[in-house]
Amino acid sequence: MLQQGGNRERDVEFELVFMEYKKMIHHLIHKYNIQDPQGEFFQEGLIALWNAYQRYGDRDSFGKMAYITIRSRLIDLIRKKNRRAEKETATDLISESAYTDESINTFDPFFWERIQNALTDKQWIFVRRKIIEGRAYKDIAALENTTVDAVKGWGKEVKKKLKTLLEEES
Repeated sequence: MLQQGGNRERDVEFELVFMEYKKMIHHLIHKYNIQDPQGEFFQEGLIALWNAYQRYGDRDSFGKMAYITIRSRLIDLIRKKNRRAEKETATDLISESAYTDESINTFDPFFWERIQNALTDKQWIFVRRKIIEGRAYKDIAALENTTVDAVKGWGKEVKKKLKTLLEEES
């Protein structure tokens, strides 16, 4: 936690600041209903506290600045995690490689039947062409006589439905 080769007196001062402000980090984690079993958010809050201390430690407004800095960093981490989760696609869940029509049924026919029943015809076309056959958006649009944007729209809807469907399974 302490910097090697840093100002020892400043490090000892930070230890006191940490003891005083760690409750603030826990408060913000609780306030935003963050589940933090690995302590990742607490660690981010601690780093933010250190940064605030380095920058504003000698000011009367340190408490406010520490609160704002910690809160901002926690919110940034939440947003980062949400963006990462949104970018996950059905292809990540299955595999990057394409499957043949024969291998799709040997994979798990009940799984694919359940997926197909949950989707519209256009959405199933997206799953079949993109995920199973591994085709590009442009190729799918040409095959289906539509636009690339339309195909991407089908994909977004598929992602939403698959996410809900897979969450129900767990």
